[in-house]
Amino acid sequence: RELGEQVTLAVPAGSGWESLARQHNLPIETFPERSPLRSAQVRYLVRVVRARRIQIMHAHQGRDYWPSIIAARLVGGVRVVVTRHLMTRPAGFRRWFLLSQAEVVAVSRAVEGVCRRELRGSARRLHQVYAGINTTRFQAERTEAVWQFRERLGWPVEAVVFGVVGFCHLPRGKGQLEFLEAAARVRKDFPKSRFVIVGSGTMETLLRETIVRLDLGGSVSMLPFTTDMPMVMSALDVLVHPAVGTEALSLVILEALASGRPIIASRLDGIPETFNDGEHGFLVPAGDVPRLIGAMRTLLECPELRKRFGAAGPEHVRDKFSRAVMVERIHRLYQQLCPPS
Repeated sequence: RELGEQVTLAVPAGSGWESLARQHNLPIETFPERSPLRSAQVRYLVRVVRARRIQIMHAHQGRDYWPSIIAARLVGGVRVVVTRHLMTRPAGFRRWFLLSQAEVVAVSRAVEGVCRRELRGSARRLHQVYAGINTTRFQAERTEAVWQFRERLGWPVEAVVFGVVGFCHLPRGKGQLEFLEAAARVRKDFPKSRFVIVGSGTMETLLRETIVRLDLGGSVSMLPFTTDMPMVMSALDVLVHPAVGTEALSLVILEALASGRPIIASRLDGIPETFNDGEHGFLVPAGDVPRLIGAMRTLLECPELRKRFGAAGPEHVRDKFSRAVMVERIHRLYQQLCPPS
């Protein structure tokens, strides 16, 4: 919209996206969440496309790919773009027909590699565009509100706070259990260090039991999911992202970098694309608790290294992973598909 295009958001009725779109005064259309074969969604999309004279439909969730493609074909003359946000192998007939029906955007080179191996069709319809964040929301300097936030959580001014941010779903979440095992070892030599897990999910009971088992009650905080990520990132001293499953591209790493925070993260899938090992933080093998402990110890022992890693982050994100960069590349693709008259 900021580039002068007419944009309509089509989302399931009652979803969080609906209220968010209304806050930003975006034209919005809603469709029923469920119907046989998503027929109601297809009918709504056909109506919207015709009424608003839509030229390009861009779907971001796998469940929306085929309703968008079918609606576009029913109307005729509409181009379809789909974005792959996952490392998982495309399922079923998507492997054989997706590239014949749509332009496919991969959010990282790791995802692009999966698509190149698994999808059948013209590779010219496969594009790699990094997801981007609004970097203006994040700042390196801590405000008084951030210091008060830390104080409410019982974090001393001199404490170095390590945090994991992300969903914690069974069986292994984002590596929160490995994080707690590392925290227990690190705290023995650095008793003023603090640790926080931010996020919600089915592992919460297990994580609380683990905190008790490891006698970490006075050192670990658990916070529910929050939309105020700038506050959280600014309050941390180091973001730890010890992912153990799959990771297409970690936005929380980008948010921490934009906030001037050093990173310790797993060398897994698209994660190494987000920052440079030894320049913005450390990459460690996924699930390797001793290596995770070593990285945490190094940053505790070297305040200047934490400062140097953190200072390099904001410019790196602005240049490569900002919303502006992402939108410019997507807009360029749109113009290739529908050249301005």
